[in-house]
Amino acid sequence: MDVTTVLLLILISAIVITGLILLVLSLIEPHKLNVTKETLSDNAAAGNPDLRILFFSDLHAEFCFIPKEKTAALIREEAQGKGLDAVIFGGDIVNNPKRYKVGAEYLTYIAETCSELGIPFEGVTGNHDVQIPADGIAECSFHNISGGYTVLRSRRDGSDIALSGICDSGRKHRVWYELPSIPDGCSKNIVIAHNPDQILHIEDCTKVDYMISGHIHGGQIRTPFKVEFKVLRKDTLPKYDVTAGTYKINGITLFISKGIGCVRLPMRLGAKPEINIIEI
Repeated sequence: MDVTTVLLLILISAIVITGLILLVLSLIEPHKLNVTKETLSDNAAAGNPDLRILFFSDLHAEFCFIPKEKTAALIREEAQGKGLDAVIFGGDIVNNPKRYKVGAEYLTYIAETCSELGIPFEGVTGNHDVQIPADGIAECSFHNISGGYTVLRSRRDGSDIALSGICDSGRKHRVWYELPSIPDGCSKNIVIAHNPDQILHIEDCTKVDYMISGHIHGGQIRTPFKVEFKVLRKDTLPKYDVTAGTYKINGITLFISKGIGCVRLPMRLGAKPEINIIEI
């Protein structure tokens, strides 16, 4: 063989080997849970938060490889440590709405753990949940605050804090809903919205202090030049490199979780599944 042929074979072999390595890594990563600690306020940073919550999103139960027992054990560990004021689910129960019972089994297990520990289990629905019937959502056993709110009590000063939820219309006929009304006298309003793009469609941003979201999966499978955000997704914020973590947008502190499940393919690469312990 001439030198050109040899070099070509070496190049092809390198590409194939690299591809196989990346494939193996992408199949392993969905099993590797990352637990993050987030402080979203000065009080929290100083060790005196109003609230301490556990947040998880984007279950996509058919392609979730974080066992419900592991999630429940983490809730128990945090509750028995510094305590939890709420456990919050950020939407997307399953990929296929006809299989919602798979997600309901997982979330009911979490709800039972929260009930045993005396912790409220709140949540909203996501774009993949639009076609799940109302009784199917109820089977998932979290308190659905989509389009509504609940009130939590500050552990710091005893004030009322609103935890409000915004519905997700799904992608086919996208509608951006208004903020739900909350009681007068709440010291803060924390909004749970599955899709973080919701922050771009809030008419009066002074009514929101914090927003917590999921939906983007941190990209799920990260690609060179961020093709997954610029070409494959229609969401707005990722095109500006707003994909996961904490941001300040329109005066609102926004946190985006990478979620715990997988959509379309049971793979993740460069975006480990995560559960977030958030202090506000």
